[in-house]
Amino acid sequence: MFKYEKKPYICPLIMRFESFIKGMPQDEERFFHELFMEYYPALLSFARHYVEEGATAEDLVQDVFVKVWETRGRWEGVEDFSAYLYQMVRYRCFNHLRGEKVRLDAMAAYRKELSDTAEINRYIEEETFRLVYRAMEELPPACRKVFELVLDGLRAKDIARELGIAEETVKKQKQIARRILKEKLGNLYLFLSPLMVC
Repeated sequence: MFKYEKKPYICPLIMRFESFIKGMPQDEERFFHELFMEYYPALLSFARHYVEEGATAEDLVQDVFVKVWETRGRWEGVEDFSAYLYQMVRYRCFNHLRGEKVRLDAMAAYRKELSDTAEINRYIEEETFRLVYRAMEELPPACRKVFELVLDGLRAKDIARELGIAEETVKKQKQIARRILKEKLGNLYLFLSPLMVC
């Protein structure tokens, strides 16, 4: 009695691949193109489970095929080439995600550093103005009025016109203010010195 023995299905391309890796096909490039067309859509769909961006998934799958082509002489020991292709794609995706995590972590650290630096700069700026205005309150009234107009961006001749005094008087009051503020503010006076030019 004849006994039917069911054999596992083997993709014809995989059967031909066994010849391919041994260098038997006459047209390797044509065969490889067929292999690519057979597996690319499924491998791309598989990669998209790990990588959200379509273009990145395409690049990763194409990289796998490039690797297969470049190392075609070393695949003779692969028993299940189909499973091996999927495994290669999965490893490529994992490596990409690991590299992407490192990149994103570095960017996050950089953004935090910028944020911390900006916060420190804001604190320094606010503290500087607080100390400046506190020192301004101790200026003689005439000096303080002139200095307030200096901070508003007015030049000596404009301040003189505004207050109805001589331009030389404005310059003298600025010199007095400069001496007092320099004593009270120390190094912080450097922030004001461009404004105090007569």
